[in-house]
Amino acid sequence: MSRNTHARRRPGRRAAVAAGLVLAVGLGVSTQVAAQAAVPAPVKASAKASAAVRSVSGFNGDPVTQVADFYGAYIDAKDDAAGPDTALAKALRAHYLTPAFAKKLEAWEKKNQADGLLRAQNVPVQWTVSEGANGLEVVVTLTFGGGESPTVTTDLVVKQEPTGRVTDIRTTSTAPAKASAKAPAKASAKASAAVRSVSGRTGDSVTRVADFYGAYVDAKDAPTGPDAALAKALRAHYLTPAFAERLKAWEKKNQADGVLRAQNVPVQWTVSEGADSREIAVTHSFGGGESPTVTTNLVVELEPVFGDVTDIRTTSAR
Repeated sequence: MSRNTHARRRPGRRAAVAAGLVLAVGLGVSTQVAAQAAVPAPVKASAKASAAVRSVSGFNGDPVTQVADFYGAYIDAKDDAAGPDTALAKALRAHYLTPAFAKKLEAWEKKNQADGLLRAQNVPVQWTVSEGANGLEVVVTLTFGGGESPTVTTDLVVKQEPTGRVTDIRTTSTAPAKASAKAPAKASAKASAAVRSVSGRTGDSVTRVADFYGAYVDAKDAPTGPDAALAKALRAHYLTPAFAERLKAWEKKNQADGVLRAQNVPVQWTVSEGADSREIAVTHSFGGGESPTVTTNLVVELEPVFGDVTDIRTTSAR
């Protein structure tokens, strides 16, 4: 899964200086590299490509990132192992939808007996968010079924207002922009690289942690001030109760946000595979512009059955 996005930050929202705000513990992260000297070079390159570490990068204020955060967390809420998390779904709608569109969506759902965000009665197994026709429209592709069930794909266009809140969702047959097959090779490569997209799938650890952190950053950095209701609902959904209590104690002692391990909000973040399937690496970049850039590296540990967060620790900061 990858997010290829560039920052489009909302103006005047990040005046705090990052230096001195990030708290670190200073452990270390080890990486493993497999080498096969006897393998010919072309095969080596192929093996490296297939074994590439999956990662997700998000940018605060970017339309593709924001819609991906919304849909990713919403799908997690609807697909919870214990049953749909209605509290989180409600908090996400309140945060990301304009009040006027939220009412229109409720009327559509009552008439069609389906979820208005997903345009379906069930939950997709995979999704992709891509750039749309203009800066305030994003294309969402949802894939349902798989296995013994037939695969069904739905393309949606999600329209946003300048502050990022969703004002409309409509079904479309128009797929995300792609490079023309008739274009020269160089031009085709440039065109395909220009289309930014985010892909995720249910049950994937990197996807889940990226959904959590993306939506959490959005909640903490809302244009009208931190959305405490959404932040609380996200914690309740993604953190184990035992770790949530430990996190509160850490925050009281350190006077900082325990999920972000900082007193301010990152402008960019990356979520990657960790040392094993139960550990995910999260990198935050703070500051930018006139502020100095500070980077923190975190390890997020997940419990094996449901994927809830059991620990967050800082490995380094610079």
